[in-house]
Parts: sequence; C-alpha cells; structure tokens
Amino acid sequence: MDKSELLVYLKKIDDALVHPSMLYIYGSAVCILLDQPERTSLDIDVAAPYSDVVYSDLVQAAERAGIPVNPAEDSSSNQIEWVLPLRLCLPEPLAKSEMILWQGVKLTVKCGSVADLIASKLIRYDEIDQGDIQYLYAQSGVDLKEIQDAVKRLPNQFRNDALVVDNLLNLEADLKLWTRGD
Repeated sequence: MDKSELLVYLKKIDDALVHPSMLYIYGSAVCILLDQPERTSLDIDVAAPYSDVVYSDLVQAAERAGIPVNPAEDSSSNQIEWVLPLRLCLPEPLAKSEMILWQGVKLTVKCGSVADLIASKLIRYDEIDQGDIQYLYAQSGVDLKEIQDAVKRLPNQFRNDALVVDNLLNLEADLKLWTRGD
C-alpha cells in the first residue's frame, strides 16, 4: 500500500470503530505517512502494548475496512500486524516525543520519536531499513546520541542483542557517510 491507500484504510477504520482508539505504529507505515518518496508496504505495524484500543473493536473495524489484523502468515494482502511485547523491538514511548501522524473522529495514530523509530530498525537493518533510517535521519536532525539513548530503552530482550549492538555500530559508520554525502 502507498500513502493514499493507507489513508483510505485509516479513514474506513475510523468510520467503523465503536470506541475511541489510539494506534501506536512504527515501521514502514510511519515512513509512508511522513511522505517518504515511493515508500510502500503490505502492513501497518502496531505496537500492541503502547496502543489504546478495544482489540475486538479494532479487528471488526479493520475487517470492514478491508484490511485484516494478523491474517495467516502466508497472506500477501495488505494487513495490520498487531505486535505483542515478546516481538516488539521498540522503546517504550516517552509522552513528550510522541507524534500524531493521523487523526480521525475516533481513531488517532501516533508514533514515537525518530530516534525510537531508528532504534527499532536495528534488529534487522536490511537495505529497506537503511533507506527508512536515512530518510528519517535527513528529515529530523536526530543525532547519534539520541539513537544510542533510544537503544538503551529497548525492551530487555533486544537492548543487548548482538544484531542490535552490531547494527548500531554499522549505523554509526553509515551516518558518517550519509552526512558527508558519499
């Protein structure tokens, strides 16, 4: 889905919700809503523990909107991925740094700081993640210290993960290249 499709889904979910809801998202959907050129994705990653929603209401509203929540793993359709704490590589939100990305009548969509979003991408740090990080970094003015601090706030199972630690070092080297324009 691209930005126009994502906005249609959010509007349809908003129209179908019974209860006021807040979805705390991260990943590609954030980059799409922040206008990263040509960025698309099949899913909207929702941080379950940081969201405020009646889950059954969300599932029904999403179904009515045509975007299922956690469909079968072999699904290749647009979807919402409801990410539970054990798989959530994302720092706990700091209220002062939350951003509202979209707001309807009943639905508000938020994300964390750019540093938090970048820290969440260090568990993989593939080419797509690097592109997202480069875009977020260029748009925000975030610095390496803020990213390092966000990594320190990752959940325990990710904070000292070898991939995250190595990718933080890779990011530090990449930031020097990106800043010089090489």
